[in-house]
Amino acid sequence: MPEGFHTHQDGDIAIYTFSNSSEIAIDAWARALRHLIESTPSDQIFRILMDVSAQEVSFNRYARQTSIELFTHYRNRRGRLAFLFSSKPAPHFARIFFASLGKLTFEREFFSNRERAIDWLRAKL
Repeated sequence: MPEGFHTHQDGDIAIYTFSNSSEIAIDAWARALRHLIESTPSDQIFRILMDVSAQEVSFNRYARQTSIELFTHYRNRRGRLAFLFSSKPAPHFARIFFASLGKLTFEREFFSNRERAIDWLRAKL
């Protein structure tokens, strides 16, 4: 994996961890997300923890544009996406961002505690 982005599995949960917001890291995330969603059968849900809690991570223009492209493309897929933030205002801005995308079939939730995020991802739909 490229510097700035790391992925690993915890059972059926894909954990995507950013340490910076470089275009290389964002492109690696986009490839990993596409692969995961496309390889998940349509009758099953994907589960992803997006750890964007590192201080060097920001939701820059490239990250926003890539997110818009991916999330709208996969808007009809079922899944759960948990975001792990360290900043208190970040969940507020994330909610505004996702509201701007219109109706999405997958669930999103925002956390400051990793264990709570994992518990939410593992909960039955």
